[in-house]
Amino acid sequence: MNRKICFIINPISGTGSWKGIEESITRYLDPSFHTVLYYTEYAGHAIELANDAAATCDIVVAVGGDGMMNEVARGIIGTKAALAIIPTGSGNALARHLLIPINHKGAIECINKMNTRVIDSATMNDEDFFAVCGTGFDAEVANKFANSSKRGFFTYLSIAASSYFKYKPVEYDIMIDGNSSTEKAFLISIANSSQYGNNAHIAPNASTRDGVLDVCIIKPFSLIVSPILAYRLFRWSLDRSPYMKTIQGKSITIRNADKQTPLCIHYDGEAAGTTHEIKVEIAPRTLKVVVPKAS
Repeated sequence: MNRKICFIINPISGTGSWKGIEESITRYLDPSFHTVLYYTEYAGHAIELANDAAATCDIVVAVGGDGMMNEVARGIIGTKAALAIIPTGSGNALARHLLIPINHKGAIECINKMNTRVIDSATMNDEDFFAVCGTGFDAEVANKFANSSKRGFFTYLSIAASSYFKYKPVEYDIMIDGNSSTEKAFLISIANSSQYGNNAHIAPNASTRDGVLDVCIIKPFSLIVSPILAYRLFRWSLDRSPYMKTIQGKSITIRNADKQTPLCIHYDGEAAGTTHEIKVEIAPRTLKVVVPKAS
């Protein structure tokens, strides 16, 4: 059967690991696929390309990082087309959560198997996201990282380290499925999948198929505790820290407790500016994705 597949490529993704993708497709993709390639030219272009491709393609492939994945997924959500990912970005959060190989050959061989799974998505202030969104310290770092001339994990780490000493935790009014509380927090992450990217697991037990989101509240902590929290973040155990609270929910609203100061926000690894109110909703089983193993 001649299946149609569209590759949407971000030519400025991450550290440039998208380079050579055309040769990899020729070498590793099953020849039964009819292949179409597009390169994005501006922010939001991938949404348009993916939406058009979804009308005729069985699979639409995001070649890039988390921002690229987000745009392509937004373009096909609710259609019959499946999202595949060839992760070439700095973090690759959803790809890593789904255990998609972080190399051209492995990711393309995953596509050849045509194993698919339908996963949850979510919205933050009516914008679709698929991995993690949030506010607080990580959002501040995301905004600084977005304006940095350098990409990659070590650039992100450097920005995070320098920002820590200037950052002041915020008191938040939080409502989860109708239950309200006030929490002072270093950050609040709302997770559909388990990690920020680079195997930094903010929500180790999060599932993209359970119909709920994990609201991860990191309490203020001293500098002496930060190495322990960092260790836990990369060892799937942050949820066991006394500085971490996780609450599951389907509908979440967050505001600054002072009612005036705007909140810095991010989703799927991308800076998203500021807002006075965050409204997050789960959208169960809305996106078909290509995964390494059938389930």
